[in-house]
Amino acid sequence: MLTEQEIINNALKEMLFLEELTAEKYMAAAEQTMQPNLREILKGMEMAARNNYKNLNEKMSQMNIT
Repeated sequence: MLTEQEIINNALKEMLFLEELTAEKYMAAAEQTMQPNLREILKGMEMAARNNYKNLNEKMSQMNIT
């Protein structure tokens, strides 16, 4: 049985993984589209996911979660 801290750590690690995956998917979609407006929207969404990743990673470091 996992402790509450282990559950939180695992959830944060999963969130970190999903933010990276999301950013990669938006980047791939942006590279494939020929529509400039859509490309810019997708790039913005990629940057938002990368910012979420960065912020989450910083919080995890502060909490000594590796």
